[in-house]
Amino acid sequence: MSKRPTPKKQQSNSSSSRRYKSFQNKARKRLIATTNITKCPKCKEDKLAHTACPTCGFYKGRSVIDKDREMDKITKVKA
Repeated sequence: MSKRPTPKKQQSNSSSSRRYKSFQNKARKRLIATTNITKCPKCKEDKLAHTACPTCGFYKGRSVIDKDREMDKITKVKA
């Protein structure tokens, strides 16, 4: 039984990254094709499907994110 052949020369970093980049670009194109952008029924802004609206905070007809409340900045951790 023969052993696996070893490479005769070392593959350069640019060659490796080029091969990886082509795979990455194909995956990115596939991901962009599958994302669905829909309109929010309440504020009519664009949002990703099956997520809460980033502008009004509604999802499936109810408020999920309270946009009216101001976030207090946490400066100290209570021990």
